[in-house]
Amino acid sequence: MFGKKRDKKKKKQQAERFESLTANGVAVEAINFTLKKAEDGTPMLEVRTPDVAEALHYDEVEFELKTNLKMVRVKGRFKEAKNEKRWKLYIFEIEDYAQFFI
Repeated sequence: MFGKKRDKKKKKQQAERFESLTANGVAVEAINFTLKKAEDGTPMLEVRTPDVAEALHYDEVEFELKTNLKMVRVKGRFKEAKNEKRWKLYIFEIEDYAQFFI
C-alpha cells in the first residue's frame, strides 16, 4: 500500500471540434469540412452541408474555418458539387492556406 508508485495522471488532449464556417464573410451551415489531396496531388477542400449553400456558389471563395483549437483561412476555386444521400458536397481547389492556433 505505501510502497507503490502512484501513476501520474496524464492530461487528456482536448478533441478538436468544428465550430463555424464562413464563406466570403457569410456564415454557412456546414456538417464538416476536409482538407486533403486529390489523386494527382492537388490540395482540395471538401465542405459538406445539409442543404444547398448559396454562399458556396462562386468561382472563388475565401473560407474561415474555426474549431475549438484553431482557425484556418483558405482561398479556394470551385471545382464541383455533388449530391450525396443526406447532404451536399462542395469541392474546391486550394489556392492559399493559413492556419492559426487559438
